Amino acid sequence: MSRHVSNDLKARARKLARGEQIPYSAALARLRSTRPTKTTAASGHLVHRYLYIDFPEPELGGTERCEDCSGSGLSGDVFATESDNGMPPLIIEVVCSTCLGCGRTAHDEENGCGVLHAGEDADEFLDDQDDEDEQERCFSCRGPGFHYTQGITEDDHSNELEVWTRTPCGCATSRARVIEGAPLAVTP
Repeated sequence: MSRHVSNDLKARARKLARGEQIPYSAALARLRSTRPTKTTAASGHLVHRYLYIDFPEPELGGTERCEDCSGSGLSGDVFATESDNGMPPLIIEVVCSTCLGCGRTAHDEENGCGVLHAGEDADEFLDDQDDEDEQERCFSCRGPGFHYTQGITEDDHSNELEVWTRTPCGCATSRARVIEGAPLAVTP
């Protein structure tokens, strides 16, 4: 996966995302992807369908947006994972490697920014949040509807590259919707 996204590609992805009311990352993936995942439509034409779960963009609280992800917390790259129940593959989004998912440029040295980042100890962070907030939360993810997980991909030179992904939690499955997109490589 290349981290570089041309301004022209960004503009086309934003236009597609607005026009089809899909997330920017899904639109970018549709425009960038070249490897097929085949689902045959009733008409006999190939259609590329995926399950996608919308998550709100990070609350920035008046702080400056990360320049690499424009405050989304995501790189724009995606994986598609195979479903074991006959459903379309699930889109897994890659987290921005600069802000690690928070969408902010700056972080308080002592207190961070009050948001869980990819790579942080989720249990410790969420235990602190649970102490402050008596709201009932999902037992597994404790509220955000996803887990940060590590993934491995290749850069443009076939070198392994470790990335963080935002993998949906089971509690978010009711929000899943089917989107049509460009072909993606599907991983088991």
